[in-house]
Amino acid sequence: MEGHRANIEKMAVHILEAAERVAQETAAEMELYAKSNFKWTPRTHHANECLRGKWSRGQQGGIITHEEISAEIWQDLYGLKGKEYGYWLENAKRFHGKYAILQETANVHAGMFFNGMMDAIKSAMEREGQGD
Repeated sequence: MEGHRANIEKMAVHILEAAERVAQETAAEMELYAKSNFKWTPRTHHANECLRGKWSRGQQGGIITHEEISAEIWQDLYGLKGKEYGYWLENAKRFHGKYAILQETANVHAGMFFNGMMDAIKSAMEREGQGD
């Protein structure tokens, strides 16, 4: 029984490592996509330079504690007065989505992320099943 537990723990480590790589790659691709496809005219380049692909890994609580790995696109954009305004480029009703790039970027890369996660899990399980 202990041998099975050790194998499962080893497989979990391999799955998490592979999932982190997928999240890192997806975040980098999302940042590149957003910076290449933004829809506004760059005047100072501040808005497009503040587009960031980010990934994270953390524990989520609840009934069962589990690992959560994510990849996201952000726009860390603050005006001279320190107020965040990237949100308004993305969501202001008066622009009717004209400057939105974050949701598009997330949608374009959703398949890359989820398919990558499935492949990473499958690969780690196969590798562990072969006695790696």
